[in-house]
Amino acid sequence: MTTTTTEGTTLKVRGMVCDRCIDVVRAELNRLGLEVAAVSLGQVTINGSLNEDDLNRIDQALDSQGFGLLQDQKPTTHQRAKAFLDAHFKQADLSESKIGTPNRRLSAQLQRALGLDYDTISSQFAKTEGMTVEKYVINQRIDKVKEWLAYSDNTLTDIAYRTGYSSVQHLSNQFRQVTGLTPSYFRQVRDRKLVVQHQVDSQKPS
Repeated sequence: MTTTTTEGTTLKVRGMVCDRCIDVVRAELNRLGLEVAAVSLGQVTINGSLNEDDLNRIDQALDSQGFGLLQDQKPTTHQRAKAFLDAHFKQADLSESKIGTPNRRLSAQLQRALGLDYDTISSQFAKTEGMTVEKYVINQRIDKVKEWLAYSDNTLTDIAYRTGYSSVQHLSNQFRQVTGLTPSYFRQVRDRKLVVQHQVDSQKPS
């Protein structure tokens, strides 16, 4: 697996069997203008992060010398996009990706993170995931709304802001399309469950 840390990106390389291989691989990476942090048999570490174009350039350069990146070590566009989106939706506050704000839109952030145009990302994602990026994002955003409705007493206005919606109306319409319920009804169900649970707890012998 390609591993990215604060110290750089580590790649697994096939075909490296001697010290001369290390010198050749280092030379090829330097020729590409990459800042090489370390090279050892079967592995290289490059300072900074790499996008898919970088990985393809590296693979082609290594292949010309009889080496190459291990194929199962190269994350696909789908894997990289999904990892980015999942990490994004783990954030508590999504207001920076407010829908309708061009520079902050999640699609723009995704393009910058992967270094690819959106059509390419969307096509590869849909082919593997079985749904479009847009559908996946909507589902993730609605799950985030559910969390806020279930575990907080924040107003819908605040929840809409924190989950990146441009308005309460937009949130409500999308929530109803996905779940078949209104946000208010979803919260009422939660409140009824809490009341029932409280009654059950109060009847338990001390």
